[in-house]
Amino acid sequence: MSGENSIEFLSPLQPYAFMESWYDLSDASHFWFQGRLAALQQQLKDLHFPTQKNLKVLDVGCGTGVLRAQLEAMTAWEVDATDLDYNALQHAKPGRGRILYYDILETKADLHEHYDVVMLFDVLEHIDATQPFIAALLQHIKPGGHLIVNVPALQWLYSRYDQVQGHVRRYNPTTLAQEFQAFPLQIKDTRYWGLVNVPLIWARKLWLAMARGQSNEEIFQQGFKPPSPSVNEALLRLMRLELSLMKRPFLGSSVLLVGEKTA
Repeated sequence: MSGENSIEFLSPLQPYAFMESWYDLSDASHFWFQGRLAALQQQLKDLHFPTQKNLKVLDVGCGTGVLRAQLEAMTAWEVDATDLDYNALQHAKPGRGRILYYDILETKADLHEHYDVVMLFDVLEHIDATQPFIAALLQHIKPGGHLIVNVPALQWLYSRYDQVQGHVRRYNPTTLAQEFQAFPLQIKDTRYWGLVNVPLIWARKLWLAMARGQSNEEIFQQGFKPPSPSVNEALLRLMRLELSLMKRPFLGSSVLLVGEKTA
């Protein structure tokens, strides 16, 4: 069966939904989405990754499809998008790939070792039992294919905002790589990005520690939404400046990892 925007149901519908405001705030013009894309582009460029080759890609935990749309705009990839948040998938725009309501723990036979690349952006930090999840994730990747991961960084930045977001933890390059030690994945690159965000997230943590009486929706909106378009633009310019000066900052608000699945 499929919905209005061609959602294919490969798994039974589950009672899951994220905060309603996320669907409106997860806009590709947000400085964080733009900064994340720029950091990814730099990493792929440094690794000489085949962005203009017609690869089959799976975006796991795609949300409203921002990353999927960005990837298909900047590459020749065909990106399938999947999530267990049906409301989020309803906001995803059609693209070259499929939109799937699919629990990857089921590992459908026709998707076993089906993909050249699996994207796992800002998902792993939500998972309590990471090892079974990673095992299922890797079953979807062809031998010689790649896993690309992004996670929030620096546990000392963990705050009420992370709790509202459903984050179990934050990472650094070492702790992220350790998640994959038991698996046939050769780590090709890990790097921080978002150094300019670190003082902002630290200030947010301090503010939330003192604030009282706010709902989860208010914490999320005030912690993620820039106060004005001009502030959003200023932060985006700072992130671009950072990337032009430092491809590998010594610290950052997030960590990117690229690994290759071995035979």
